[in-house]
Amino acid sequence: MGTGIQWGGQTTLAARGAIEKADRVLFAVADSLASQWVLGLNPRAEQLSYPLDGRRRKRIYLDMVERIMAEVEAGHRVCAVFYGHPGVLTFPAHEAIRRARSEGFSARMLPGVSSIDCLIADLGLDPGQDGCQVFEATLFLTRPRVVDVHTPMFLCQIGMIGNLGSFNPSNQERLRRGLAALGEALCLLFPRTHEAVIYEASTLLVKPPRADRIALGDLEDALVSELSTLYVPPIGRAPLDARMLARLGMAQPNEPGPASH
Repeated sequence: MGTGIQWGGQTTLAARGAIEKADRVLFAVADSLASQWVLGLNPRAEQLSYPLDGRRRKRIYLDMVERIMAEVEAGHRVCAVFYGHPGVLTFPAHEAIRRARSEGFSARMLPGVSSIDCLIADLGLDPGQDGCQVFEATLFLTRPRVVDVHTPMFLCQIGMIGNLGSFNPSNQERLRRGLAALGEALCLLFPRTHEAVIYEASTLLVKPPRADRIALGDLEDALVSELSTLYVPPIGRAPLDARMLARLGMAQPNEPGPASH
């Protein structure tokens, strides 16, 4: 399950109940206050290890899965708690469920509020209007694909581009290299002056989110963290297909279509 970005206030009742009723609670959350909150719901909770010793994130995540599965295989009812939405950019949650089911155990994921949900709310976006494209920034660069410039785009983890380990803000060479590569790739699709937003969801109710506007051509010099997401607005709405409007009976005389479209 996920705690949401603002733990407690964004945690669903079902997720909270899962923590309270579990025999074993293993958690990986964003800060000490969130940890205390989980422990307050279930004193038997235990924090999953995230060592900052230079080892690769994939190794850390696999160790989390092993720890979760050890409790499952011991016959306990286990609740694994993660920051945000457990299904969004959370490898150990997906892998633990896959492993548990492959071994014949019952496992399910309870949704939570992700940083993308917060971005949509804070920036006033509606994916139902023009759709959306969501990419992890490193995969966006290393696995090129066709991008629709008429569709809003969210690029997650722009501070972690090319980084296999933990986020290190002092490694400015790596940060600039990653942002430069991303900026160059985006400027092949959009004008250099096209304005994007560096977004970071608020983790506390009293703290406003970060929403800094920046031209894509200036992305290399941006200040980013491990929480930064880049929102790239479309260059404009996709054109209407007059023939499809007519086929669907939506076209009106002298009008391209209903105002809501």
